[in-house]
Amino acid sequence: MSKIKIISSLELNSNGLQCKDKSGKYKSVLLRQGTMDGACATYSVMMNLLILRAINKSDTDVYAEHKSKATKKLFDVFCNSYGMHRNGQSFVKIKKMLTESFQTEVICERRNSDNEKSIDYIKDFVLNDLPVVISVETSKFAHALLAIGIEYEEIQIENVETEIVPTKIFCLDPSGTELKNNYWNSLIVLNPKTKGKKYKYHYLVDNEVYNVSLKDILLIQST
Repeated sequence: MSKIKIISSLELNSNGLQCKDKSGKYKSVLLRQGTMDGACATYSVMMNLLILRAINKSDTDVYAEHKSKATKKLFDVFCNSYGMHRNGQSFVKIKKMLTESFQTEVICERRNSDNEKSIDYIKDFVLNDLPVVISVETSKFAHALLAIGIEYEEIQIENVETEIVPTKIFCLDPSGTELKNNYWNSLIVLNPKTKGKKYKYHYLVDNEVYNVSLKDILLIQST
């Protein structure tokens, strides 16, 4: 029987998907592209910081007056110095930007991984109640998402130990539609019926399905 693990800091209520931000008040989590400067990786990072209670939801307003020096520097780097990220940014650059702008508040690790190894990392982080910024790649584009849960099966090995095998990754996608009655607005199917050699998985968002591979990830934690 499949089981689902969603990170515990998320709250689904009559106002939709929320978490406590830095103020300690419940605020909506999903940041959609077009509401703030920057591309998909910026939005995924900022959602991660909201869940960590490192920033306030009001900080993500494009006209926000940031009250702390750390938050002001964070948004200056992501939204002013490197605004829009029109050609995208590698996770190497995103990690450097986050480390240089917000090092007093968080630490960021990049794991250079691919497909099965990326799944292992995502599984471990989510089971330890940590969201993780992930990247998917198609034949035409790359995209950043925030993984906040997994579906998995427990397989008994020789009646001695239990192996946890993820079957789906649940994500918050800044390009996807907000779903008021769900923890995620996109997902990655890890065991599709048809599997390519390079693009092994199916990424589902809104009414679209893409064949994707899983690439490097960013793990952000509070200092």
